Amino acid sequence: MAQEDRQFVDALARGLAILEALSRAQKPLSNGELARATSLAPSTVSRLTHTLSILGYVRLSQTSRTYELTPKNLTLGYPVLAGMSLLERARPRLKQLSEKTGETAALAIRDGIHVTFVEVIQGSNMVAVRLATGGRLPIAVSAAGIAILSALPDRERRTVAARVRADITRRGGNPDIFNRHLASACQQGIAIIRDAWRPGIGGIAVPVVGDGDVAALTVPVATGSITEAAMRGSLAAVLRETAEVLGPARAGEA
Repeated sequence: MAQEDRQFVDALARGLAILEALSRAQKPLSNGELARATSLAPSTVSRLTHTLSILGYVRLSQTSRTYELTPKNLTLGYPVLAGMSLLERARPRLKQLSEKTGETAALAIRDGIHVTFVEVIQGSNMVAVRLATGGRLPIAVSAAGIAILSALPDRERRTVAARVRADITRRGGNPDIFNRHLASACQQGIAIIRDAWRPGIGGIAVPVVGDGDVAALTVPVATGSITEAAMRGSLAAVLRETAEVLGPARAGEA
C-alpha cells in the first residue's frame, strides 16, 4: 500500500490492525497471537502493543502476558453511535421485534468486509441466539451483511462483493455459497442464511437506509429449533413490517 500511495502511513495502519484484531477476537491475545492474526513481524507487534499500552488503548495482563482493549476505545465509537439517527429510531422497533418473536433482534452496519452490531435486544426464548453489541461477523456468513450488500448501489455492491470473494478464496473457501445468498437477497429483498457462520445458527435480515448509509435489521436463530419455512414465513413477515416503518430498503430511495 505504501508503494502505491505516498500519503499512506504504514505505522498507523499497523497500530489499527492490532486494535481490530483484539476487537475481532473479543478476548485477550498475546503478542504471538497478534502477530499471527495480523501477519506482522513479532518485533513490530511488540513495539505496537507497548505504544498502545502507553497511550491507554490496550492493557497487559501480568499473569497471562496477554493484551486486551480498554474502555478508552469507546471514546472513539460513542460519537459515531450518537450521530446515528437511525439507531435512535430503531431501538424501540427492535424491542418490539424481539418481544413479538421471542428472538434476539439487532441493528447492524457494514465495517469493511464485516458487519458490526450497533444495537442488540436479547431474545426471551430459551434457545434465542445471543449477540453482543459491538460484535462483528464477516459479511460472507452474515445474513445482515448479505442484506446490506443487496441494497447498495450496483457499482458499490460489485466492489464490496469482489473484496468478500477475494477474502473467502484467500482463506481457502468457496465463494459459490456467498454468491447464491447474495443473488437471492437481491431478488427477494431479504437475506436468509442457515449454518453458514457455525452449525446450528442461522439468521434472517432485511436492509434499511438511514443517515445516508445502508444498515440491516437482523434476527439470529437456532436452526435446530427454527425451520427454514418459519424463517421465510412468520419471521420474514414481521421483519419486513418493522423495516418498512424505519425507512426505504435501498440506498437512493426517497
